[in-house]
Amino acid sequence: MDLIAQIPLIGGTLAIIIPFLIVLSVVVFVHEYGHYIVGRWCGIGAQVFSVGFGKPLLGWTDKRGTRWQIAALPLGGFVKFTGDMDPASAGRADDATLSEAERASAFHNAALWKRAITVFAGPGANFLLSIVLFAAIALAVGKASNEPIIAAVDPEAAEQIGFQAGDRVLSVGGEEVEDFAGILNAMHRADGETLEAVVERGGARVAVDLTYGSSPRIDTIAPGMPAAQAGIAPGDRVVSIDGIPVRSFYQMQVITNDLEHGAPVELVVLRGARELTFTFVPEIIERNNPVTGEVEPLPTFGVRSNGNRLIEAPMQGVGFGEAGLIGVSKTWEIVTGTVTFIGDMVFANADTSQLGGPIRIAEISGERAEQGVGEFIFLIALLSTSIGLLNLFPIPVLDGGHLMFYAAEAVRGRPIGERWLAVGNMIGLSLVLSLMVFVTYNDIARFWAG
Repeated sequence: MDLIAQIPLIGGTLAIIIPFLIVLSVVVFVHEYGHYIVGRWCGIGAQVFSVGFGKPLLGWTDKRGTRWQIAALPLGGFVKFTGDMDPASAGRADDATLSEAERASAFHNAALWKRAITVFAGPGANFLLSIVLFAAIALAVGKASNEPIIAAVDPEAAEQIGFQAGDRVLSVGGEEVEDFAGILNAMHRADGETLEAVVERGGARVAVDLTYGSSPRIDTIAPGMPAAQAGIAPGDRVVSIDGIPVRSFYQMQVITNDLEHGAPVELVVLRGARELTFTFVPEIIERNNPVTGEVEPLPTFGVRSNGNRLIEAPMQGVGFGEAGLIGVSKTWEIVTGTVTFIGDMVFANADTSQLGGPIRIAEISGERAEQGVGEFIFLIALLSTSIGLLNLFPIPVLDGGHLMFYAAEAVRGRPIGERWLAVGNMIGLSLVLSLMVFVTYNDIARFWAG
């Protein structure tokens, strides 16, 4: 994707739009192809396969009579099956208007189980794409080893840290180091002080000075935890806790350890140029005390720092089996995290300003494209899971809404009436449009605030 930025005259807006269109087109095509191919296997005919909505820009008809097209508005796509009144399969045609062959392959005349798996196949294809892409990334780059070896050092921090690529760290501050996590923990606890580290370099033992202070920046918010429910967002920098100034993430952990159990805490953060104050009650969880290392019940916000980015661990290869498990694990992690966040929004008043729409997705697409092919593929996998999950929500006009109607049909023994289908789809369309307006407002507000 670095090539995009290097093409003459393509900077600025185009460097955002092109990656965005690639991401969305891949995700949409895979989703709709899932519907199409499973429908075809079930004997259901398809009249139109479209990437995008509106006026067709390019198209062709295959030997089965399906019209494949690329349309002007690239914010989705659809498969119009035989007998569908519209691209959303929101209504069914009168069989009297169909030929005998069309009636035999019409979507609404297919067995209930065939309609259900055809509808589910769209989100299912998105999940499968995510698993394959995450697995491919794992096969390509491997996973971080926990050996206490330095693979790379940020050149700008080489003098401050003292480590060199290839060093095997033996001890930090007089304490023996057994793994890479031990190096990070020792640096974390140093909190700006200079420590002596002993490394094995070129067959000899060498003492180096190590100085590191962690940033009070929050990188990850645990879904369902107090920080997420309060509206704290990734990227926030902690200014103070209950009026106590915070200079590092480690100091924030130490202050948190001493908070009164069950008492509300006031957290002040810097978000961009704005200073925000949040008040919430930390959850008490059994975890490692960052000072003593002992496991004990401690107040917990549910935030994490990505830690030291100045040194990198060596990578180790993975096999196909382990890569597949990594793909499944990453995809499931996104699903559970999203569901928990939605629960927080509904039941715990979590900050909805974190929701982003097409503008935000376009911005992130451009950023990931600049960071390289691996990051760009990661974004496609992430968005594919999100689109698959969104479509499974039980909202009419979405795949989950269709499955909800099919469940009702299975219980009743007959399809839902056309009138109720129309009402349900009208409500579902209103909800989807309202969501689009809301996330677009968030995008615009974020743009102006930035």
